[in-house]
Order: sequence, then C-alpha cells, then structure tokens
Amino acid sequence: MSQTPLDSPAPEPPVPTRGVNARSVDARIDAMPKVGLSRAGWLALMLCFFFANYDISVLTITLPSMRSAFGLAGAELGYPITWNLVGYCIGAYAFGHIADRHGRQKGLALTILALGIGGLLTAFSWDVWSLTFFRFLTGCGMGAVLALCSAYIGELAPKNQRGGYLSRLYMVGTVLLLAIGFASLPVLGASPDGWRYLLGFGGLVLLVLPLVGRHALVESPRWLVATGRADEADRIVREMETRVGLPPGGAEGTLEEEPLETAPAEETVPARALFKAPYLGRMLIVLGFWFIFYIAMYGYASYLPLILEGIGISTSDAVLVSVLTRAMPLVSTVAAVLLVERMERRTMVIIGTLVFAASLLFITLDMGEAVATIGALFSSFGIAFMATPAYTYTAEVFPTRARGTASAIADGVGHLGGAVTPFVVLPILTGFGARPASFVLVGLLVIAAGIIRLGVRTRDRSLTEIAA
Repeated sequence: MSQTPLDSPAPEPPVPTRGVNARSVDARIDAMPKVGLSRAGWLALMLCFFFANYDISVLTITLPSMRSAFGLAGAELGYPITWNLVGYCIGAYAFGHIADRHGRQKGLALTILALGIGGLLTAFSWDVWSLTFFRFLTGCGMGAVLALCSAYIGELAPKNQRGGYLSRLYMVGTVLLLAIGFASLPVLGASPDGWRYLLGFGGLVLLVLPLVGRHALVESPRWLVATGRADEADRIVREMETRVGLPPGGAEGTLEEEPLETAPAEETVPARALFKAPYLGRMLIVLGFWFIFYIAMYGYASYLPLILEGIGISTSDAVLVSVLTRAMPLVSTVAAVLLVERMERRTMVIIGTLVFAASLLFITLDMGEAVATIGALFSSFGIAFMATPAYTYTAEVFPTRARGTASAIADGVGHLGGAVTPFVVLPILTGFGARPASFVLVGLLVIAAGIIRLGVRTRDRSLTEIAA
C-alpha cells in the first residue's frame, strides 16, 4: 500500500555543526532587538500579505460583474466560490508540506506562483468553467500564503515580538486594501471588463518571486538547523545579527561555543507526528477553533444584509451598514498592534471572538437601527482584532519541522467551515428567520472561544520551549 506524504518517513537530519543547534539559534534570534531582515525582505512580506487579502476582498466586489459577463445563475454562481475554497484547502496542505520538507523559500515561491498565475488567468476567463478552474488555482495559492508568511515571520522574530511584527504587516495591508477598495469602484464603473482588470492586478504578486533569495526572503534559520544544515543557519543568523547591530555569533559572543547537545525533540518532529500525542491535542484545538469560527464568520459575511432585513432594517440601510463594517478593521488592527505583545495571544483571540458574538446579539435583539448599526460595526472590529493573534498562535504552537504543514492544515481545512456554511446557516435563516440564525452564529462563536481557551500559553516564550 502506497504511503501518503504525511505518512512517509522524514529523512534523518545530519548531525549539526558543533555548538549550533535549535536552542542556540533560538537564543541568538530571541536576543535580537528586532528582526534582521533587509528592506527588500520586508517589502516582499508586505506584498504577500497584501495580495493574498486583496484577492479575497476583490472577489466580493467583482462577482456581480462576472455574473453578468457569463450569465451565471443558480448553482453556477456558486462554482467559482466553492472551488476557490477547495483550492484553498488543497494548496494549504500541499504548499505547507513542501515548506516543511524542502524549506520556507520553496513553499513561499510556489504559493506565490499559484496565486499570481491564477489571478492573471482569471482575468482572461471565457466561460464559467475556465473561471471556476482559474479560481481553484488562485485558491491553491491563497490557502498557503497567509499561513506560511505567519510561520515565517514567527521563526525570524524574537520571542517577544512575533505578534507585533505580524500585526504591523496586517495594519499596513488593511490601509492598502481600503485605498484599493475605493480606487476599484471607478474601474468597475468605467468598463464592462473592469472586473478583469481588478482580478488581473492580483497577478502582480509575481513581482515578489525575485525577492525570494539570499538578500531578501532568506531561508528560515530555525528550519535549516532543524534539518541539520547548521552551517547555513549560522551564516544567516550572523547576517541578521550584523544587520541589527549585534556582534556575529551572539550578543554575548559565547553561544556558538556551547558543547554539542542532543538535538531537542523540536528538531526532529516529522509531519505525521501532528496526529499523535502530544501534538494531536494542539491540532484538534486550532483546527476545531478555525472550522467552527469560519462557519460563523462566513455565515455572517454572506448573509448580513439578509439578517438585517429580517429584523426590520431596510435594504438600503442594510447595504450601508455592510459597507461601513469594512472600515473597522483599521481601528482593530491598531489596537492589536498595541496589545499583541502585552496580552496572551489566545486571550486576544477569545476577546475578539466574544466581541463578535456580543455584537451579533446587539444586531438581533431588535433595539433599533442605531444599536444594530453599532453591533455590525463592532462585529467587524472583533473579527479583525482576533485575526492577527490567531494566525500568530496557530503557527507558534507547532514544532519547526511541521510548522508549515500544521499552520496550513489548521487554516486551510478550517476554511471547510466556510464551505459548509450554506448547509448550516441558510436553512435556518430561510426556514426559521433571521433571529434564530443569528443565535446559532452566536452559539458557534462561544464554542470556538471555549475551544481556543484550552490551548497552551505562548507569549514571550521561545519556539523551542513552546514545542516541548
């Protein structure tokens, strides 16, 4: 019987260079005052985050134009969206596994390639089937970009700055998305093919590919040392130390002189160990959280106008409220930047999730349009507030040798919650009304918050310590 990639044995790592191991690399990175990436590396990461989120957001505003262009109706309207999510799940696992087996650089390069080519080809779609296939290809890239970038920055950042850097990247991306969102409206209105231009613009993520190299997006030194390539890891860490003003070899200059230790378990964990103790519990927690959370979030995002109309808010006001909610992520990302290194990550996830749930109650309890509007705004705040710490947490609770696979599975397979949303929420909405549907969403969010509460503590702890 053939083995799946997850079941195949991982190659035994070579013996590392004397004194350079996961703990010494951890200590040297954690001693840095900031991440030792070049400006080109930061530009590449920012573009990755931006274009991944751009493709997610632009699909919503271009769907009506695509529907008119191809005469989509009934089930056909759901094909591009459904297969985009299927691609998200497949790409998340495939590219995450490649990142663990062959390096972060190869994983990132392939997922950027899929995202960019898929976006470009979508702009040249000629019927519903070509559109569906190209959205599937784009989804394969989308599924791994955010997870791999989150894991990557977590591996290069000091232990007390992982969440802060990720939050700032999200904040910059949010500002850019707001600007592009306003700029896209004239493009859509100027030409029937405006949707093609907007989707084709996403192909510019391919400009990041030349930046995946030694002088920009370097290989993760934690991954290198975990796979036995200690000399390469040492060279990259030395370059990072020089860039941030520390003496190469460690802030104290003695870390490399440690006697050779037995590699900690964190260095040798194969991907298949994610489904065995002690990592099975962590996988079930983060996967369960994302799956249930995405059911509620996609139900809210897809059916908010219907829910608002169902409780008596006019159609025009319902659309206005839906538009206003898009401005709140900027406020919440600023709050996340200020708090992400001062609070436990899972606590921020719980707060954001429960704020989302409470906001849905405000919308549902028929306290007037003003209260419903406030509820809609704060629901958007809650979603954006928990996003960065949730991605950070998902990446940092797993060992280096399986971090890419684990992060991608958790987020990618978690998106299947979005795929089952129409079968869970829509029947309740159409059969019983807006309030029962909203109460179900609230219940799901409370369950998700309870699940993530079971996770381990990660703030201000080294990745090797967390993985133990």
